[in-house]
Amino acid sequence: MRPLIGLFLLLAFAAAGPAFAAPIDDANAAYQRGNYAAAEKILLPLAEAGNPYAQYRLGLVYLEATGEMRSPEEASKWLESAALQGQPHAQYKLGILYVNGNGVLRDFVQAYMWLTLSTRHVAGSGSEAVRQRDMLAARMSSSQIAEAKKLVKSWRPVKFETETPPPQR
Repeated sequence: MRPLIGLFLLLAFAAAGPAFAAPIDDANAAYQRGNYAAAEKILLPLAEAGNPYAQYRLGLVYLEATGEMRSPEEASKWLESAALQGQPHAQYKLGILYVNGNGVLRDFVQAYMWLTLSTRHVAGSGSEAVRQRDMLAARMSSSQIAEAKKLVKSWRPVKFETETPPPQR
């Protein structure tokens, strides 16, 4: 009986994958067309449910949108939530926001930390994250770099809990 339960669970999870992929694909297509309102409508419930990729993409929507929908502050909130869960693209984007002070206060230590963390999942030392981090390091003091490296060493991803909203700014 136990093997049947395992098989059933395996099939259930396999079937659920495409159910989550389809909305993300639709959101990505809307984003690529510049239809940020449609992308937001699809991504917001997924992001609120804790999906780190949806949070990352929603952050991009708020960064790229125009008019009233554009909100670097809202973007940084969602990017941070995804980055805290270990989403490397969100870590990179959040690092860039900290470098520029876009939606967050400029903070080179935080920027260095997030850029470094994002490089853990990027192949090759020539990646854009490494390049950005190294350019940033040239603008930092040795004590700032040491502090950032200490944060990197102690960093652990967190699990998003649906009862707790993403970090507020």
